[in-house]
Amino acid sequence: MPTAASTADYAYLLREQQAYAPTLAKSTAKERKEKLGRILRYLDDERNTQRLIDALKSDLQKPEVETRLSEIGPVYSHVKYINSKLTRWMEPRRISTPLAMLGTMNYVYYEPKGCALVIAPWNYPFNLAMVPVLYAIAAGCTVVLKPSEHSPATTEFMRAMFDKLFADNEIAVVKGEAETSAALTRLPFNHVFFTGSPAVGKKVMAAAAENLASVTLELGGKSPCIVDADVNLKNSARNVVWGKGFNAGQTCIAPDYLMVNDAVAKPYVSALCEAVTAFYGEDPQASDSYARIVNNKQFDHLTGLLEDAIGKGAQVVCGGRHDRADRYFAPTILTGVTREMRVMREEIFGPILPVMTFNNLTEVVAFVNRLPKPLAFYIQAKNRRIVKRLLAETSAGGTLVNEFFLSNANPALPFGGINNSGIGKSYGYHGFLDFTNQRAVVERKFLDLSSVYPPYTDKVKSLVRRIYRW
Repeated sequence: MPTAASTADYAYLLREQQAYAPTLAKSTAKERKEKLGRILRYLDDERNTQRLIDALKSDLQKPEVETRLSEIGPVYSHVKYINSKLTRWMEPRRISTPLAMLGTMNYVYYEPKGCALVIAPWNYPFNLAMVPVLYAIAAGCTVVLKPSEHSPATTEFMRAMFDKLFADNEIAVVKGEAETSAALTRLPFNHVFFTGSPAVGKKVMAAAAENLASVTLELGGKSPCIVDADVNLKNSARNVVWGKGFNAGQTCIAPDYLMVNDAVAKPYVSALCEAVTAFYGEDPQASDSYARIVNNKQFDHLTGLLEDAIGKGAQVVCGGRHDRADRYFAPTILTGVTREMRVMREEIFGPILPVMTFNNLTEVVAFVNRLPKPLAFYIQAKNRRIVKRLLAETSAGGTLVNEFFLSNANPALPFGGINNSGIGKSYGYHGFLDFTNQRAVVERKFLDLSSVYPPYTDKVKSLVRRIYRW
């Protein structure tokens, strides 16, 4: 697919898709499944899979296992789930009819919103671009996909793939910098799906509002992990380090900070450091299981956070090493952190893990609720009362208990944030609805309303009073 190069080109591309959208809207479930199948068949070719693995290695030094687990695997999972449910999702859904509407049939008719814009991030550049595209295809929408400029190799892979599988008037990949995304959001798309930071998400939403386009915003924030005293320290620490170390911490749902019960804080921090060594060795820079920071800008952000924390009294108990030439940043555990430090005020998006302590859950709830609502909330605890209380007294896009990441491994679960961490839900039926207009339909089958037509006699008035009392 050619890369659009100007605002006029983008507008022309959208007009082409707008012209094709009515035809696409009439496509059947079978036809949409066939289109999803094209993508899996493309990935089934091991040569293509290897090209994708190489692209992610180039962009992020992402280990092959992490690529298969977090980039390729989810695409297969979502396609298979969509294909198993799509026929039923597309069928009109009957709604019960109240007595006042006797003689009518009521149902919801599902129609595509039309032309969708998907703006994808760099941290999981294949997964987070492909999954919304899959649901747009399922809904019968056209798509303009704008991948991140910070993952050029993966973008080129997707461009080549969609160029082979689809015409531009159905799915087109547009390359470019932030200005390209801004120009696209100003066009009259019917729906905009954006994954990125809250700051940019606000700009996307404001631009979409000019066209009254609906939006799905998958953002981020400071996702907490609460560790109670009753956990198995070794197992819990390994769980946390895996969640934080995956993709070098560049994950929107990675734990952004820990709050550990003071009774086990010291041994727990030791267990965290031991887990880092067990996973990545004495020198994680030499490990082929550890990714790199995406670019120098993000690297400098992390070093700035670390220097600020140390300057304000935080202690590095594990890691701290970094190498700008290699974009390497060691898995780093900090203690002695305070809320005044930048690591506790800004989203980290990297392998720095601040550790705070608490004496009771009231402290935890108060601290968490002072911050904007997070995308993910992690609880490491065996006591069910603690879990129930934290669920009842806090708010987050999603919650995992004694686990990390697996909430977005299940296509049937809704995924997304709340307020500052996102607007709207994706995945599964929720993902289908994201790109679908739920059209209310009322059909008159028998009887009519002539008995309440003017003139409004006493008989009519009496009838109207009785209708809503039945």
